[in-house]
Amino acid sequence: MRGRALIVIVVIVLCPIASAHEAKDYTVLLRSDGTSPASIPDGVLVTTDRIFFMMVDAGGNKSQQILVDVDGDGNFSGSDDIHSPILTSSCALDNEGNKSDPECAVTYTLEMGPSNGLLPGTVSFMIQHMNGTDVSDNVSFTAHFSEDNHIEEGILIQPTEEVTDSSSREVVARAGLAIGALFALLFTVALIRQGRE
Repeated sequence: MRGRALIVIVVIVLCPIASAHEAKDYTVLLRSDGTSPASIPDGVLVTTDRIFFMMVDAGGNKSQQILVDVDGDGNFSGSDDIHSPILTSSCALDNEGNKSDPECAVTYTLEMGPSNGLLPGTVSFMIQHMNGTDVSDNVSFTAHFSEDNHIEEGILIQPTEEVTDSSSREVVARAGLAIGALFALLFTVALIRQGRE
């Protein structure tokens, strides 16, 4: 029993400490005069976070569509680029509360990350305002997202200037080997004791 406990302790000590990131939604309102907020700055979104666009422009026969420049070439109609469905401020419902037109959409959610071809950095969007079938205005929107780093900052060991020469590196290497040998010895002792019981 003590041997198993020792094994568990050794595994816990040797495992890297990480913290998982739970994906979050960031809401952007689509209004007649632009978006709210006007952009998403650096430090807010990371990979797997989502932008939740919601159409709130209730003007008659108005709709909006979100175009995403995935490849960053300034052209929003490339083969890799993303287009949302056309968004309206509301959808007609039937007697059971379901949408009468399954194509009707008020919201659009976009995951920031490789699953949609998006790499960390600044992503450009164009919001097309439409009145009926005519495009009446285009609004630019940008969102910045960064890589999701699961390792806690306090755990990362950064080399210092003191460990630059070969003799200092040799000391660090020997210390690492000594610690590894100590753990191997403890593990062996635990297995021998468990065999005797």
